[in-house]
Amino acid sequence: MLAFEEVLSLVQRLPIEEQVRLLHRLSQMIYQPVEVEGDDEAIPPEEIAESEAAWQEYLSGRDLGLSSDLIKRQLSGENLG
Repeated sequence: MLAFEEVLSLVQRLPIEEQVRLLHRLSQMIYQPVEVEGDDEAIPPEEIAESEAAWQEYLSGRDLGLSSDLIKRQLSGENLG
């Protein structure tokens, strides 16, 4: 299997028209609703993208998340305002 950098290098060698065609095809693949295993529900691609972005922010340390105490207070309906 080719690594990301190898694929990127190959793509950069394509004529611009082929790069645009590839971009269109990839975006069609990425932005398809995903079916949740064992459910009849589909998750919209926007929600998947938001979730992935939030996860990456957390992993990078740019978003520290919420403390368990804050989550407990929110779930109990405690007025935090």
